[in-house]
Amino acid sequence: MKAAICEKYGPPEVVKIREVPDPVLTDGEVLIKAAATSVNSGDTQMRALRVPRGMSLPARLRLGIIKPRQPILGFETTGQVEAVGRAVSRFKPGDRVVASRGFDFGCHAEYVTVAEQGAIATIPESMAYKDAVALCFGGMTALHFFRLGKPAANETVLINGASGAVGTMAVQLAKHFGAEVTAVCSGANENLVRDLGADHVIDYTREDFTRNRQRYDVIMDNHGNAPYARIKDSLSPGGRFLMVVGDIWQMLAALRQKATVTGNEEGSPFTADTYRTLMSLAERGVLKPVIGSTLPFAQIVEAHRRVDGGHKVGSLVLTFGQDR
Repeated sequence: MKAAICEKYGPPEVVKIREVPDPVLTDGEVLIKAAATSVNSGDTQMRALRVPRGMSLPARLRLGIIKPRQPILGFETTGQVEAVGRAVSRFKPGDRVVASRGFDFGCHAEYVTVAEQGAIATIPESMAYKDAVALCFGGMTALHFFRLGKPAANETVLINGASGAVGTMAVQLAKHFGAEVTAVCSGANENLVRDLGADHVIDYTREDFTRNRQRYDVIMDNHGNAPYARIKDSLSPGGRFLMVVGDIWQMLAALRQKATVTGNEEGSPFTADTYRTLMSLAERGVLKPVIGSTLPFAQIVEAHRRVDGGHKVGSLVLTFGQDR
């Protein structure tokens, strides 16, 4: 099979598409023939070992000291079940599924194996593979943080970095929970986030939301440029700060800040329940995918370049030639 191989940390060009052996299916696993995958900020950060301040050593211990321990990156895949192990009962060949191996990666490949009890769920028949995968990384992250931060009906929620993969999902989910949503993004993306449900939009190139004297019940920082020290005066009493991106010192400080949610308070967000929830919400029309770019899998290096540019809108999807 073809897979995107990353054998050293570095720029996009370190990723090479090569022929590698097909994965070996074990008794409790599902083999998926990929139709679509995505490249997101998590993939590019792992590829370049570009991690928040103070996190380099923990990242190397987890991912590989001098090179990636798992050379095939990729957090999620969608496609058709090709085969199942002898002990598998919940899935069968032909099923349309979305799946993730979490931080074991391996999804930037034509075939992927995932444990039946892992992060795998069926896709609604009405949904295209590329739309399903576009919901995953951003939707999983936003849903995980909102389950911890618990935005409620009639609360005010500000989302910093509202036009990226996480932000576009967060705007929609916050509206679904009944919140009043303020989206922070560039003016070029104002119409997009308003279409997703944002009640107010702040163009960060023209206004600093931390200086407008407004207070919010929940502030979500998806960009990493709005730490607690900067936004604390913008939180309402009892407000929650959802720190999606933060360095080691901010993580340590969060231990003393009851208002800060780091995402580490519970287990892995890569779960079957999360993906079933996202697929259900999309089928009901609550969530819609936002795809900024679609490229063939062969152009994965270009995909990494675009994500590295820092201005990606929504998700960047790679396809393997199957539309449905």
